Amino acid sequence: MFIDHVAGTFIPYGTLLYSFMRFIGRTTAPVMCFFISEGYHHTRNLKKYFQRMAIFAFISHFAFVYHSKGTFAFIGKSSMITTLLLSLTAVYIINSEKIDKAYKLPAILFITLIAKRCDWGSEAVIYTLAFELARESRKKQIIAYIGAISVFKVIPFIWVIIKDISYFQINWLQLGVILPIPLIMLYNGERGGGKYTKWFFYIFYPAHLVLLTWLYNRYFV
Repeated sequence: MFIDHVAGTFIPYGTLLYSFMRFIGRTTAPVMCFFISEGYHHTRNLKKYFQRMAIFAFISHFAFVYHSKGTFAFIGKSSMITTLLLSLTAVYIINSEKIDKAYKLPAILFITLIAKRCDWGSEAVIYTLAFELARESRKKQIIAYIGAISVFKVIPFIWVIIKDISYFQINWLQLGVILPIPLIMLYNGERGGGKYTKWFFYIFYPAHLVLLTWLYNRYFV
């Protein structure tokens, strides 16, 4: 994540270094989606989990807009934390016995529609649901994830380069979504982190966006 945002902030677009750093950065969102599914089942308090996500989604929205537009305005595309909050909500809907089955699909479709206004968009919600619906087996999760990235990334990428090979030179970084596969395979299925480590990501995400943007505006503009 940090590598990806450093590249997006400071490295000239189209350079090999830019593409390589963002290729590595494609790892982050799918891994986050995987752990949203896992977190739902491992959390000791789902209500507090939702509250934390909602609070930091609100905070991170302003940091993300500042990073994108150079202002702390409210209007603008929202951050990945909002996407993860929506993904967590989708997982809840899938598992909830309180929600009638007839309403689950429309609710999920509505969530994916809202997610289009967030970083990584509806595809992150679909990645999360792929991991969740195939959670009975790590192998099945990987197969489901490969299916999802094929629809969102791999097949569209191949289709475009067939028509214009020059597209590959700039956009091969999108294939970085393949990188999370071995990382997910290594996960042992146990609840990780300690009492304080869970707060690191929540704080680091908005803080590093603000810091990188401030440094760019201070020394590079």
